[in-house]
Amino acid sequence: MPSVPRTTVTPEEYLAMERAAAHKHVLWDGEVFAMAGALPDHNVIVANFIAELRGLARRGRCRVFASDQKVWVPQRRGFVYPDVTVVCAPLAFYDDTQDVVTNPTVLVEVLSASTEAFDRGAKASGYRALDSLRDLLFVWQTERHVEHYARQPDGAWMLREYRDDAVVPVATLGGDARLTEVYLAVFDDGSPPPPLTPPPAASPR
Repeated sequence: MPSVPRTTVTPEEYLAMERAAAHKHVLWDGEVFAMAGALPDHNVIVANFIAELRGLARRGRCRVFASDQKVWVPQRRGFVYPDVTVVCAPLAFYDDTQDVVTNPTVLVEVLSASTEAFDRGAKASGYRALDSLRDLLFVWQTERHVEHYARQPDGAWMLREYRDDAVVPVATLGGDARLTEVYLAVFDDGSPPPPLTPPPAASPR
């Protein structure tokens, strides 16, 4: 991600800037980074994952948020925009404006070539330090592949990988995310569907 020229910014300075900005930025270790736009497959996968998790959460107390929701990562004094955020407790906020959530339960990031190293490295470490977090999922764009970090009762994290037509158990939400649904309408060539063939005319009797 291209860096904004100023290199050291406090959380308060960042929030004042971000709340007035036309485009989204991330704060991480005192640096502000402009967020690049996502490609169509990325956006389709995010929308599909939201639909899957929303289906699991719709009769419970969990709320599913899209990628405009800021999340506070105190380990790195960071504010980020996960692709999907789920909160299964009363919402806790960074300050009085209520636009930054501090207690996510499930986080999903769809990986891209420009962000994968950061997402699976420093950002993942910061996410796993969040006391409220129970599930962290990384989703590939180039293949049907999901990495799922699940917090265990002793606080340790267990990693499992899922591919192809597998289902990803999300115990926090009491169900499974189906990769067939997560990747629905992805990996096609974008061409329009063939025209409908009209039924044959009825034979005269």
